[in-house]
Amino acid sequence: MKKYFGRIGLIIVFLMAFSGAGLQAAQLTYTVKSGDSLWDIASSHGVSVDKLKALNHLENDLIKPGQVLIMSQETTLKETTPPTPQAPVTNRSSNDGFYVIQAGDTLSGIADSFGLTVLQLKWLNNLVTDDIFIGNRLSVDKQRLTEVSRSGISLSNPALIIQKASQYIGTPYRYGGEGPGGFDCSGFVKYIYGNFGVTLPHSAAAQAAIGQAVTRDELNPGDLVFFCCGRGGIDHVGIYCGSDKFIHSSSPRSGGVIFSSLSEGYYARTYYSATRIL
Repeated sequence: MKKYFGRIGLIIVFLMAFSGAGLQAAQLTYTVKSGDSLWDIASSHGVSVDKLKALNHLENDLIKPGQVLIMSQETTLKETTPPTPQAPVTNRSSNDGFYVIQAGDTLSGIADSFGLTVLQLKWLNNLVTDDIFIGNRLSVDKQRLTEVSRSGISLSNPALIIQKASQYIGTPYRYGGEGPGGFDCSGFVKYIYGNFGVTLPHSAAAQAAIGQAVTRDELNPGDLVFFCCGRGGIDHVGIYCGSDKFIHSSSPRSGGVIFSSLSEGYYARTYYSATRIL
């Protein structure tokens, strides 16, 4: 008889323990009722609103009746199946030279997918920042990135040219240089425009023969300005920035890539011509 009651006791203890575990598991989730708010639910369960949002991957405080909320990380580990991670998009397609921005896209990712640089993509779409928005269309038509010719090219938004060139302020002057470690004047212009798919020769005089000639009064940002600093003809070039300023790789003594003014005595005297290749 004692053994019988002992077994009954063990069964009762087991059932109580099992019921307690079931109750604990039930408390790990909560079903939203009408009138509930995220703050009320978090407070009643002793968790913060931020933790509750993180556990349930909520981007805002909106909830609706019948929605099941995870209240503890334990539930996530034991009762839920982890979501299958989405594979990154590797094959993108465009329609008529345009790409529709999707969730998770970045400007650099889109550019890489279509064999463009970020600056080229921004230039094609007149973008001045890296901000993009889901559903918007971006031009990814590489045919528009034609090589420069004597008649010029049809690209726009020269502000990007100035933005790119400004990144190299203070880069040292290097004779014959056309790389980011050092530039001479025409090497600097060649390098900057090369980032936009525009091919220029490495010579100030040769660059002056490309594009459409413009007068000083007609200068627009992105135009090339030329100077005769010696006696052998055109021997210096810079990129016009607007407001009478231009950016160029000046000389070792002047600090390499700098901004200067066309109104400065030296450059006012040596200014020769300008061309527009945009």
